[in-house]
Amino acid sequence: MVKTKAFSAIILAGGNSSRMKTNKALLMLKGQTIIQTIINQLVSHFQEILIISNTPELYHPFNVPVYPDIFLKQGPLAGIHSGLKHMSTPCGFFVACDMPFFSPQLAQELLSGLEEYQAMVPKKNKYLQPLHAAYRKDCLPYVEKVLQKQERPKIISFYELININYLDFNQRADNEWDQIFFNVNTPEDYELAKHLRSEKDSATVVAKNGAVAR
Repeated sequence: MVKTKAFSAIILAGGNSSRMKTNKALLMLKGQTIIQTIINQLVSHFQEILIISNTPELYHPFNVPVYPDIFLKQGPLAGIHSGLKHMSTPCGFFVACDMPFFSPQLAQELLSGLEEYQAMVPKKNKYLQPLHAAYRKDCLPYVEKVLQKQERPKIISFYELININYLDFNQRADNEWDQIFFNVNTPEDYELAKHLRSEKDSATVVAKNGAVAR
């Protein structure tokens, strides 16, 4: 298994949080912000952690490098572009700032596929998760090509230009799609996230105490 310590982790925090009406990354879950929750899960696994945001002053307290988009007002793909541009390693794991239940273990699995492919993206049926995915730095010219030609292109616009593989969640026995890829987009999502966080913490306590499910 490839060790993720040799790779970069990029947190994409460039959205407008229009449905939430406040910055999603800075919402609190169990006494800490969502973005700090993500950082805490990444820090022991990766060589570097970067935040991509056009409001860098909001993220300086988290003590990781923050970079803005180079292609402004071009949506999430511009965030991926900036992450690829600024990461110092050949491969990176990209995650959205509103995904507190993402899986570092899945990140490692995705990164291991980059020995053969330029991108590894989770997929279930017709749904893709391009913001919980692994990309090689050599995707950069293809992302840049799309950004130069299109206005606010879809995140997946460059996929047809690269050697990509999809990790099919339909084939996984431990299928936790709904929770791993849960996005905190609305106030209702936030309330659900707090509930899920409490459930997750309770399950961890049970496991540590050696309880056995009947």
